[in-house]
Amino acid sequence: MKMVITMKSIQTTVRHEILVNKSLFIGHLIPVRSKDEAMRSYRRIKDEHPDATHHCYAYVIGHAQNEQKYFDDGEPTRTAGLPMIEVLLKNDLTDVLAVSVRYYGGIKLGAGGLARAYGKSISETLEEARYVWLREFQLLKVTIPFDLIGAVEQPLRDRYTLVNTEYDENVNYFVQLATDDVKEFRNWMADQTRGVATIQVIKTITAYQ
Repeated sequence: MKMVITMKSIQTTVRHEILVNKSLFIGHLIPVRSKDEAMRSYRRIKDEHPDATHHCYAYVIGHAQNEQKYFDDGEPTRTAGLPMIEVLLKNDLTDVLAVSVRYYGGIKLGAGGLARAYGKSISETLEEARYVWLREFQLLKVTIPFDLIGAVEQPLRDRYTLVNTEYDENVNYFVQLATDDVKEFRNWMADQTRGVATIQVIKTITAYQ
């Protein structure tokens, strides 16, 4: 079945270390759903590395990537957080916090070297991540008369996600399916019930999968 795919995120936290001219960069990618959650995760990582020279971060949050922020934490402006957030945006990621912790190794990298190092820190960390996709679903209420249960219920269970069933003077099935599959489902239900079934959209849902 086709699904509407809007954006993607990461499934779980990922950590990866690189060494650049004796400086240690520890990249972290954390799935987050809000600015507050991102800041809590950032403070936790900062507490885990109290002796590090810099704790730089970038985050992208929201289904339309509408919340974006980066922080250089004392590195020259736009040499740390910016290349990190560019990695997230280039990969169409959202609801992700990137943190790169740097332990200075005694060799200055220069602005260009810093930007490459911080970008590489997050790019290589991303290579170890597993993705989840933000997909759009619809919850439908399907109403049929009782005498059509035999023609509908088992095939419905086999082919689609049946969330709930309610009974009144009719049978009401609550079915969740990808938005792209709704037209096909309506046609299938019309065939199964000879056009008797009524279908109502209850709500549209977005969820990672």
